[in-house]
Amino acid sequence: MNVIVSDALIRDKLIDDCVFKVHEEIKNILSDYKSSQKLCDIVQDALTSSGKMLRTKLLICISLMGLEEISQKVISQAAAVEITHLASLIHDDIIDDSTLRRSHKSTQAKYGKDVAVFAGDFMIAKVFSYLANENLYEETKVIADTIKHMCNGEVGQNLIKYRLDMGEEEYFENISGKTASFFKTVCYFGARNAGFSQIDTERMVAFGENLGLMFQLKDDLLDLFSNKEVTGKEGFSDIREGIYTYPVLLALKDEDYGEEIHRILVENKERKLGEDELVNLRKLLIKAEADALTSLKIRALADENRFILASMNNKKAKYLEKILAKVENS
Repeated sequence: MNVIVSDALIRDKLIDDCVFKVHEEIKNILSDYKSSQKLCDIVQDALTSSGKMLRTKLLICISLMGLEEISQKVISQAAAVEITHLASLIHDDIIDDSTLRRSHKSTQAKYGKDVAVFAGDFMIAKVFSYLANENLYEETKVIADTIKHMCNGEVGQNLIKYRLDMGEEEYFENISGKTASFFKTVCYFGARNAGFSQIDTERMVAFGENLGLMFQLKDDLLDLFSNKEVTGKEGFSDIREGIYTYPVLLALKDEDYGEEIHRILVENKERKLGEDELVNLRKLLIKAEADALTSLKIRALADENRFILASMNNKKAKYLEKILAKVENS
């Protein structure tokens, strides 16, 4: 028993060390003090509000399913993905006019929209310059494709604002691009690093997509049923923008409360809803069991991922099980 615990502690320490190295590599990539001091200061400021580097941990854990040590190539892959993702969040906050990002002032709120656009562009440019200098040509193509899919999802979501006839298939197609694309990318990189077969690589990419969908559904729930103290941003932000997420789509189908919810959302298109109206909408969504039904969908996606991990027949998959559990139960 002590050996198992020791192995787990050693693996956790290895992952933590790798995450630290990725963070240092991110700072190295974005440092260009001779020509871009002001931009770098802004970017470094944005890094203080970065998340828990879940995508990096996912990439490392999958890579370790076939590797004993993490190479510089893996660190480079993770750093490139994290910077690209952070740039996308800066641009998201501009589009959404968000003042907060994980309880910190967003870049656009602190420095202005124009500066935030340039900061995000600067970060993406640095990623591609870095990958080219490191001769990581496949990574360059994959990350370019990831950005393409992310933009397709964002544009798709933007084009259906305030629509009440959107189907679940269209919703999942959009979030597969805007949210799940980065998860799929790190799973692909990890599978390639680990030397997986084509079939197992496809399984890992499917795992990443499911995880990304779960992540977005969790975010949908937080936006509707949580508060700023928990999320670090204003509640009902999607509703205010005319973005009707999965819980809302489910509630619109409810026989008892769907019609009233539909009426409120029609009003939402015509004018800005008051706080009392939004709170009432939340109560109706709860009565329609939108939160519970969304949680069931998250559990179903988690079960699909458990099946994928079982099919891999790899003892080191248990570290992915920990990540899966954290996303499911957070």
